[in-house]
Amino acid sequence: MPDRHEFYRVEICGRLFTGTVYADGPYLKMLENRTFGQGAPLGSALVISRSAGRRWYAICKHGHPLIVLPLFSDEDMEVLAREFGIPIAGRLRKLSFAESPAWSALKRWVKRHPEIARACSRTDSSAPGWHDVDFGHTGNVARLRTIRTSHSR
Repeated sequence: MPDRHEFYRVEICGRLFTGTVYADGPYLKMLENRTFGQGAPLGSALVISRSAGRRWYAICKHGHPLIVLPLFSDEDMEVLAREFGIPIAGRLRKLSFAESPAWSALKRWVKRHPEIARACSRTDSSAPGWHDVDFGHTGNVARLRTIRTSHSR
């Protein structure tokens, strides 16, 4: 039976990534990576970077949680970044969750599950306004872009 909190799923480099809504908003999770439970928050707090050992990882700007991405090529990272709107550290073009396929899927999910979205929207999130995107509130994408820009400085 599918998880009613999952709004997006994509396979990249042989690994399954999901967008899932938890009590404090949308998260990215690599299903093969169980180390950090629910994954990393999607939105302004998440960035993709490379360690000194050349291993890619997605990390919350506040330290943890961390998703290690072993064996990922530069092309694989580009795909992951585009699918979930995650900026890659050191790149000039900053991606936005609000412009990603995952965001579009989240908007459809909110429309199908408004009661779950409302219940999960009562706490702060790295993707403000995610829960009311399909309820006639305009400006949420612009608000998310503004917040994203202020966090990336």
